[in-house]
Amino acid sequence: MKKPLRERSPLVYVLVALIPYSKPNMLLAYKPNQFFNELEKISRYKQSTLKAAYRRAQEQGLIQQRKNLIALTAKGKQKVAPFVAKDLKGAHLMVIFDIPEDLRSKRRQLRHTLQSWGFKKIQQSAWMTTRDYREELKDLISELDINKYVEYYECVRQFPK
Repeated sequence: MKKPLRERSPLVYVLVALIPYSKPNMLLAYKPNQFFNELEKISRYKQSTLKAAYRRAQEQGLIQQRKNLIALTAKGKQKVAPFVAKDLKGAHLMVIFDIPEDLRSKRRQLRHTLQSWGFKKIQQSAWMTTRDYREELKDLISELDINKYVEYYECVRQFPK
């Protein structure tokens, strides 16, 4: 099992900087030389460490380069999701699933991802968080091809408050 990313790791800074329209991402598009300069200021990691994290992200398939565009892959978006998800402001996101035994590996992968995103286990197949992962969940469920076994809801706790 891979260990989760530390919140302040160089890889997190590089991946978050590749989110479209962020300041570092705009620098990468228009002034590539300043990309690592800006990340160095923000993160307080040395440029060599950030460049190594960037290469590692490419090797792990978290980012890809097409012509002059560098973008997060689906795998990269999943990795960075915990660091960019917004709070649901009093609501919860609940995921409920009943995945058959013959798809055990997909069920395990779903649970592992939910845990890495900070979901709390209510029951074995019911998980909840206060963060907004709706789009990421939709992508993950489609990628794993488990659409007919998983449901998620935005809900508000009524009792106890």
